[in-house]
Amino acid sequence: MANRIPIQEWLGFIDSEYLSTFIKDGGASVKFAITPEERKAELYGALKARCRALDYVLVELDAVTSRVHMPQDIFFALARQIDWRVTARRMVRRLAEEKGFNVEDVAKAENSTNIYDALGRANQTEARLVLQEIRPEVVRQVFRNQNMARDFKVAMTHLCTSLDSGASDQPLLDWLSGANTRISNVRPFSIRTSINRTTARHFIESALYWVRHAGLAGTVVLLENSRVTVARNPRDGIRYYSRPMTIDHYELLREFIDDVDRLAATLMVVVTNYDFIDEQAARGWDIYSALKTRIMDDVRDRNLVNPIAALVRLT
Repeated sequence: MANRIPIQEWLGFIDSEYLSTFIKDGGASVKFAITPEERKAELYGALKARCRALDYVLVELDAVTSRVHMPQDIFFALARQIDWRVTARRMVRRLAEEKGFNVEDVAKAENSTNIYDALGRANQTEARLVLQEIRPEVVRQVFRNQNMARDFKVAMTHLCTSLDSGASDQPLLDWLSGANTRISNVRPFSIRTSINRTTARHFIESALYWVRHAGLAGTVVLLENSRVTVARNPRDGIRYYSRPMTIDHYELLREFIDDVDRLAATLMVVVTNYDFIDEQAARGWDIYSALKTRIMDDVRDRNLVNPIAALVRLT
């Protein structure tokens, strides 16, 4: 059995070498953590607490509840866990501060009050006049930003310039979260692209970039994929992954690793089990060697564990 590292010790390295420094500065990394079932709650709890302290968005994905072999489903699950109105509010607040507005009494996260109403009250002016001042910066820093997909930044631009953040925004939020994927619902916003298997990767990259651009530290994605390693259908009423579906999932992970530079300020932790690396397992990484060769240990010490390796075994 290969050497293992205690969860808290590994988390200490993740905090000091990644969350507090590298990821916060815009870097990105994909890690694999083989975690005993009884210790997963501890791992999740510690990462959630640290994300709250450092102002990260935490996204939890699970192969049981989401089709993790489909990139559009990963985006929809991510989108459902991000408060887009809050990110737009934070973006507008930052732009207002850059423009010289008083923002001290305007909360970053509260979304019950329109941001322009709040800025108007704080600066003793009308909301529409604040919007008139800030709109050119929204166009420059959001709508014309080349780091985001065209239709994604159209949606964010609308959220940043809406004086009515109520029902008028709902079609956009439904489109982003996958609640209603029909383009006809968002065509009035000049959106023309469906979020599907072909386009989803661009939307994932855009969303991760936007989170940091809006003023948060970044994004931590916890992806629990133990279910994809189940070789024989247990008929338990839970989603089952066939061999081709498992290969598609591994290929998607491999693409995230290869394009990690496009995942702005993001730490992705794939939480998995020992079947994932078991050479005898029918659904382990041996069925897709392109992923295995990217995360396996090339050089190992007999006694010490490399805590910042791509794959670690936790205990």
